[in-house]
Amino acid sequence: MKVLFVEGKNLDVLRGLARQFPHPYRLLYRAEQELYLLEVWAHTPEMERAAAGLEGFRSWSFELLEEGSRQPG
Repeated sequence: MKVLFVEGKNLDVLRGLARQFPHPYRLLYRAEQELYLLEVWAHTPEMERAAAGLEGFRSWSFELLEEGSRQPG
């Protein structure tokens, strides 16, 4: 599965991008830098191209290699 990350300072633009597509996403915020991060799972190439075309934003796409959690005991 591919995971897309888009970083920028405008929440409305990131929210708008996320809502254009049916993919699951999360929006994160770092107050110290006034920086937002959009994380999108199982995205399409169209969404990756749309993210790359956003002026003033940076985007990266990664292949998910492993997912897990630490279970007590």
